[in-house]
Amino acid sequence: MDAFILKVVIFVILFAIGWGFGRHTETKHLTELDEQEQRLAYITLDNNRFKTSPHPGQLVSSNVVISHDYFKYVIANIQNFFGGRLTSYESVVERARREAIIRLKLEAEKIGATHIMGLRLSTTEMGMQGGMVEVFAYGTAIQG
Repeated sequence: MDAFILKVVIFVILFAIGWGFGRHTETKHLTELDEQEQRLAYITLDNNRFKTSPHPGQLVSSNVVISHDYFKYVIANIQNFFGGRLTSYESVVERARREAIIRLKLEAEKIGATHIMGLRLSTTEMGMQGGMVEVFAYGTAIQG
């Protein structure tokens, strides 16, 4: 019985440490995303494909893969058992989407573009148990 209690205590301690590091990393990433989004706000996005422009366009693309932490994995499994929204995964998908758009804007910025037309996003679940999400973003960067 003592060995079982010791294993439970170790699990709880490691779980708490993992949760703490996961929250810290996620909070730090969200802060960085906010800063980058504000800096790149001058580059506008448009999901309309067909818009005439006197300036030539260039395809830009980006992708990002983000994994969840173990705590989110456990919570998602519990939520999945009972059904409904997997809110713990929603934040991972949101962070990946925001990061992909920021990277897309950075690619546009490199060529001096101020507008991205035809924005498209593609999301893919990766990993054996869906532990990672990839977001691929692409569009046409317009200069001027």
